[in-house]
Amino acid sequence: MKTVEANKAAENFTKCLSEVLARQVSFKIVKEGVACAYLVPAGEHKCDSHELAEDLASAELSEEDRRALGAALRRGRKALKPLKNPWG
Repeated sequence: MKTVEANKAAENFTKCLSEVLARQVSFKIVKEGVACAYLVPAGEHKCDSHELAEDLASAELSEEDRRALGAALRRGRKALKPLKNPWG
């Protein structure tokens, strides 16, 4: 995911939109260093593990939020069904 300042995104909106459509590139739009919007391909409702790791690395989470995230991940893992071998 590329990061772009809000004023640059506004000046180059058509170019950013073209990249989103043609290359499936996502943009995080920041104003004074704070994320204020995301420009992502329509219908994209997933992120890969690399994007998640990047987002979590830059997130400023409190101790309570980190614990809540860890608990939610553990609950989610327990809810997953084991993978089945489709060939046998």
